[in-house]
Parts: sequence; C-alpha cells; structure tokens
Amino acid sequence: MATEPPGWDWFLRIVERGSLSGAARDLNQTPAALSVALKRLEAQLGVRLFLRSTRQLSLTAEGEIWYRSALAAQQALDAGRDALAAHRGELVGPLRISAPSDFGRQFVVDWLDAFCGQHPGIVPWLTLSDRVDDLVADSIDLAFRAGEQDGSVIATPLTPDNRRVLVASPAYWDRHGRPDSPAGLSGHACLAFSIRDSAHVSWRFHRDGQTESVQVAPVRHANDGAIVSEWARRGWGVAYKSRLDVANDLAAGRLAQALADWQGEPTPMYIVRPGARQLLPRVRAFRDFCLGQLGRPAPA
Repeated sequence: MATEPPGWDWFLRIVERGSLSGAARDLNQTPAALSVALKRLEAQLGVRLFLRSTRQLSLTAEGEIWYRSALAAQQALDAGRDALAAHRGELVGPLRISAPSDFGRQFVVDWLDAFCGQHPGIVPWLTLSDRVDDLVADSIDLAFRAGEQDGSVIATPLTPDNRRVLVASPAYWDRHGRPDSPAGLSGHACLAFSIRDSAHVSWRFHRDGQTESVQVAPVRHANDGAIVSEWARRGWGVAYKSRLDVANDLAAGRLAQALADWQGEPTPMYIVRPGARQLLPRVRAFRDFCLGQLGRPAPA
C-alpha cells in the first residue's frame, strides 16, 4: 500500500509540475502515494483542489487559496530548519540553482562543487538552460541571468562590465582572415544563438562614440549557447559571445578574438532571486560565495 509523503513539499511540487507523475519523479515517490495524499487532503478540507485533465492538473479557485497558504507554511518551516542548522554552524537542505548553459558549465558547476565541499549538508539541484525559468513555478532559489533585469526579481550584479566578443578558432581565422571592421562580417560564416524562433542576428559594436550594427546571415543556429561555442571551437564559423562564456577558450588558445579594438554589446550577469520569497541562510551563503569568486562585495 502506498505511504503518504510527509510535509507540504509534495503538494507544492504537484502544483509546480502540473502532474502527479512529474511530482512523483522529483520526490522519489509513486504517483499512487501522491494520489492518496491528495484525496485525503481534499477530504479533510472539504474542497476540490485540482481540476484534472488527461494531461495535467490545474488549481481550482479553492486550490489557489490553499496553495498560497501551503507555500507560506513550507517557507516558514524551511526558514526554521535553516535557522536551527545555522545556529549549529551548519548549512543543510536543497539548493535549487538555474544558470545559462555556457556560464553554468564554465563557472557555476565548479562553484557548486567548492561550496558543497565546505557544506556537505547541501543538496544541489542545478538546471542549465538558456531559457528564462519561472523562479516561483520552478522553485528556483537563485538564478544567473544575463542582461538587465526587471522589477519582478531581486538582482545582484555579478559581472556588470561584461561584454560580447567576436571569436572563432585560430584555424578558421587562418583560412578566412579576420575582418578589420564589423562590416567585414558579411563574408564570414556566422554562428547564431536562437531561442523560441528568435535569432540573435543583429550584432552591434561600439568605438569612439559610434555604433555599428551588422545583420548577419547565420550558417548554423542553436538554442544552447554551449553548442555555439563548441561549433566555433571546431572551426565552423564566427560567434558573438559573452566574454565570460569564452574566457577559458581564449586563455587556452582554442578561440581567438577579432575586432578587439571595438566594444561588443554589454551583457551584464546578475544573480537573481524571487522578490516574494524569504532569503534562507543557505541561499544567502551561496550567493555571497559566488560573489566572492569574482571579487564582488556581498550585499548588506
């Protein structure tokens, strides 16, 4: 017989995933156990919490009210557990992090390894994706995001002075030569990052107070920034990348820069968190740890 999972996390995870099966996978439970728990809760409350379809579950009006209460209760429990652990000098519990593909592989994976080495009670959940996650719906504690952020999140600058650079493999430059101006890109094979049918094909450069924008015609598209970098390393063409994403490749000689006397577009990187969620000690500690890796001061 299926056993009912403890706590509130199971209910919140059903809401976030929109299905019993998805929540069950996350929680290492069976869908039957979650179904039993849900039916029992609905019977206790005397209301129907979800509308069921063949593909997903969605909250009823009563379910929305209960979700907000359950979320507040779970956050209060998490804060209490964190406070007790911090009182003992420990950091424990899950740490859900989201990062862009390239930046995550270049930096965040190593930062998590080092942080978890110092705090073995932390259980990291890392999502690498170039799509912008919904921090609340996906239960993300901290996300690394490029570009200016809106008021829906609390953003801490990580690398405000980062910019894009034009790169290709040394072998590619040897074969085709380096352009001496942005307009010279018209004769080159360009590699583009594209997501949701929106391709980054307008590449802007700045010098001496002037801006030059070039519309490129890519020979390859990818919705994963790490793939664009890999194609550039393999000599398939020219990429317009965040300097952070290709810093290791430039240092190792796997990629080489062109148009170094032009400034690329600014791509500041931020650490962001949901504005409505309490900052737990383990989340604050990891944020401050990451800021320290790049020499940035932690917020007060």
